[in-house]
Amino acid sequence: MYSVIFDMDGTLLDTQRIYIPAWDYAGENQGFKKCGDHIKNVLGTNEEAWTQYLVDNFKGVDVARFKADAADYIKKNIVIRFKEGAEELIAYLRKNGIKYAIGSGAATELIRTYLQVLGASDLFDTVAGGEEIKNSKPAPDTFLLAAEKMGVDPKECFVFEDSDNGALAAYNAGMRCIGIPDVVPFSRETKSHLFAELGNLAEAIEVFEALKH
Repeated sequence: MYSVIFDMDGTLLDTQRIYIPAWDYAGENQGFKKCGDHIKNVLGTNEEAWTQYLVDNFKGVDVARFKADAADYIKKNIVIRFKEGAEELIAYLRKNGIKYAIGSGAATELIRTYLQVLGASDLFDTVAGGEEIKNSKPAPDTFLLAAEKMGVDPKECFVFEDSDNGALAAYNAGMRCIGIPDVVPFSRETKSHLFAELGNLAEAIEVFEALKH
């Protein structure tokens, strides 16, 4: 029996694209232009990793102010909703007794907050957040932790991801990755590692049904 791990931002929830204007806003407040263009380079990473990216790529940036301004923008503008097909796929997994979890670079507290807003807290017992691991995606730590929490073999896991970093993390964990691109298309290298690339999460039901035969 296989198990499933969902990335959150841009995969399970339609929350990824808000980070582009949020970074633009935070950067412009300090004289940096088009910071949102850099989001593609940190998709899937945890706070420690993308904080270091800011320091390395924006000389003299006030990181604390940048984070506060971005967070303020997100708080005022974000609309939290499931990605297309998410609820259908979750219902399918539950009906078939398939274990599933969230493995995200976002902090566990934020993940739980988003789920609470959606009234979906009871749908996810297992969450592996970005603050719980040492190495961010594309390292496999996040997904290996999620598998450990579910008590399942990593090799029997399918991962749903929207980013290169996340897909490579799944590959590095020895898991099968189903890619569903969101803000940025997958690179050619990443595509070569995918088990499948789909348009939305509900399409995975047909993939899983085929595994029964």
